[in-house]
Amino acid sequence: MLFFSRKVSRREFLGGALGAGALAAFGCSPAAPSQPAAPQPPTGRPSYGGTLVFVLENDVIDFDPMRSRAFVDRNVHYQIYDSLVRIDPKGNIIPWLAERWEVSPDGKTVTFYLRQDVKFHDGTSFDASVVKWNIERYINTEGSARRGELAPVDSVEVVNTYTVRFNLKTPFSPLLAQLVDRAGMMVSPKAVEAAGPDFTRKAFKAGTGPFILTEAVKDDHITLERNPEWWGKDQLGNRLPYVDKIIVRPITNSDVRLANLRTGEAQVANNIAGKDVASVKSDPTLSYQEIPGLAFASLIPNRRPGFVFNEPRYIKAVAMAIDRREILDKVFFGVGTVGYGAIAPPHFAYDPNFKPFERPDPEGAKRLIAEVGKGQLQFEFLVSSGDPQTLQLAQLIQAQLAKADIKAEIVQMEFAQILQLQDRKEFKGMTLIGWSGRIDPDGNVYDHVYTGRPFNDSSYSNPEVDRLLDEQRMTNDQARRRELLRRAEQIYAVDDPARVWYRFGVAMLVTNRRVKGLEPYPDQIVRFQYAWLEK
Repeated sequence: MLFFSRKVSRREFLGGALGAGALAAFGCSPAAPSQPAAPQPPTGRPSYGGTLVFVLENDVIDFDPMRSRAFVDRNVHYQIYDSLVRIDPKGNIIPWLAERWEVSPDGKTVTFYLRQDVKFHDGTSFDASVVKWNIERYINTEGSARRGELAPVDSVEVVNTYTVRFNLKTPFSPLLAQLVDRAGMMVSPKAVEAAGPDFTRKAFKAGTGPFILTEAVKDDHITLERNPEWWGKDQLGNRLPYVDKIIVRPITNSDVRLANLRTGEAQVANNIAGKDVASVKSDPTLSYQEIPGLAFASLIPNRRPGFVFNEPRYIKAVAMAIDRREILDKVFFGVGTVGYGAIAPPHFAYDPNFKPFERPDPEGAKRLIAEVGKGQLQFEFLVSSGDPQTLQLAQLIQAQLAKADIKAEIVQMEFAQILQLQDRKEFKGMTLIGWSGRIDPDGNVYDHVYTGRPFNDSSYSNPEVDRLLDEQRMTNDQARRRELLRRAEQIYAVDDPARVWYRFGVAMLVTNRRVKGLEPYPDQIVRFQYAWLEK
């Protein structure tokens, strides 16, 4: 685990990300420099060297954190880029490129004090002017997927070389949670400007992170090499990372990914089929770890005028017709949790008693469709190609909907192609695309259901939901935030559904027994800087 040599007061962490809710950016007085909870000592003595092969369910679509929309991208981003803050395995915010931060009493100004020993892979220095450049790029660039996440940021001000101030339009409780991920990742201005439009696939020497992107062959492999100058150290003062190289291989078929692990051709995966979990747990060559995850799974309708699901009663009919427990048991073999909305079990605002569609009601779904008066509900059902579990899931949902006389026509398509159609709002019916989850519930909700936001792929718009979500962002009172988030979920998941949620995932990690130092994080992203190979 990364070691921080200086300490901060508890107040500076602005609350815990999951249990303590949302990292509220309010009322914290200036604090001294800091450190997270002391890491547990590693089992055995870490050794340097070696190569790890990581099998990922799809190829990286975009190496640029500004444009990225996919979970697979983040698995590589976290290795090559550092962000201003990060989380520990419990989901608590910890210092990263920002060693500490202060928040004004009114919650509208957050000042970050930066590390002074950081360089980009291209040799350029990291400082406050680079933070300003990155945040302004995320906010101001047309087509940026980070615009919604950083919308409350009014301006970024360079105080001095290693101090930067965020001036907010309104108090923004999830700010630090946003800066954990791509909205807080720092890229080299020199690398971006040199690559131009090619930066999306050629982000070479662009980060400050523990590994350097040196090769990216589409649909074949990605090579990440150890950054010998990375600033991170372990608790004994040894420089991280330990391994020399990470090879990322995109393999869409979950059976093939597992076969690679079992033969030793790969050593790490964070996504295997539920049907294989029991056998992996009993495999003496493999190690399986799992914790509750932040990810949700949903059916995304296109509610734009002129499309089938512009009629909200159709969406509710689908929500009533599917059998979530059967899906969990038959497709995922009980791995995960039945879900009815966007707020996941680890979130402070989760309500385990929220079960609006606990039992399937195909007859009720038929009555809703009859009310619309346009005959049978039929739609195109877009699902990612290449994985047998995904196809099995789509076919089960198709069969469940048929009991309500709903006809879903399965169309298999490349994952990246479906994302593109969602982004353009050009898909005809529903898609079967998940969300990897964020540490604050706002990150699972706001941009997905708020009018006009970047990840609002269903084109949903409800003024009352918008009002409730805006209000919860402007308070650090966890009880009040929970109340507002719960009221919003009742509307966007039940009364006027934005989409059809059916499952929450787990954060899993499967490794060869020789791989040490890794543990699952609630966001399911592997932190390879801590990995080492037992000799």
